[in-house]
Amino acid sequence: MENIIYQSMKAAIRILENQNVIANNLANISTTGFKETFNLTIKNENVKNLYKTQTQKYYNFSEGILTNTQRKLDLIVKKDGWFVIKDINGTEAYTKNGHLQINSQGQLTIQNHKVVGNKGDIKIPNNINVKILSNGVIKTIDEKQNKNFEKEIGSLKLVRFPKNNLIQKSNGFFYLKNKEVDQYSTIPHDNTVRVQSEVLETSNVNPTKNMIDMISNARQFEMNMKMISMYDQNIEHANQLLNVNN
Repeated sequence: MENIIYQSMKAAIRILENQNVIANNLANISTTGFKETFNLTIKNENVKNLYKTQTQKYYNFSEGILTNTQRKLDLIVKKDGWFVIKDINGTEAYTKNGHLQINSQGQLTIQNHKVVGNKGDIKIPNNINVKILSNGVIKTIDEKQNKNFEKEIGSLKLVRFPKNNLIQKSNGFFYLKNKEVDQYSTIPHDNTVRVQSEVLETSNVNPTKNMIDMISNARQFEMNMKMISMYDQNIEHANQLLNVNN
């Protein structure tokens, strides 16, 4: 019996972890570039023909719906490319969110984190129009005498790597797994990655599927709680019988 309650408790804890992941997905339906997350439970059979479960997190990297914004600092990075930012610790992190802003210091930011440039820091002059080319090059546009004069002021660092090398942290950004971080101090810019301006990629969360999964998990959790409750009742009845016999 002890094994039954142990397995029920483990299953209940696993279900709660899944619910947290689903709740986070639903909370980020409107987050630009957000990638849906799932917990995958794997059962491994050992030499005693018993099953040991292991939970692994994986990500849905499929593309979200593309929306036209007509804003020059809104970008999508195509296919398996990524934008690069610096987190609060100064570590490079990766995102599909291409909603760029210019802060009071003239720096390009994503979600208030500085965007990393391919050739050093990017400084945007005040009161100037800019455009970003498909290769990430940033140019200022100065109109004089009905003519446009363009000047390159920097370029975005764009990277590409296998998706199974990535892990997402609580800040919502992706990082390379430890073994990859040890291998590379920083990931080099990839000249083949392309961006497109005036477009944003929405979250790829499927709300219907996540709601169904949440309801299913709730029912499974209730079933495990009932099993634990029945175990407690059986123990109580057994103790009453022992007391009567004594």
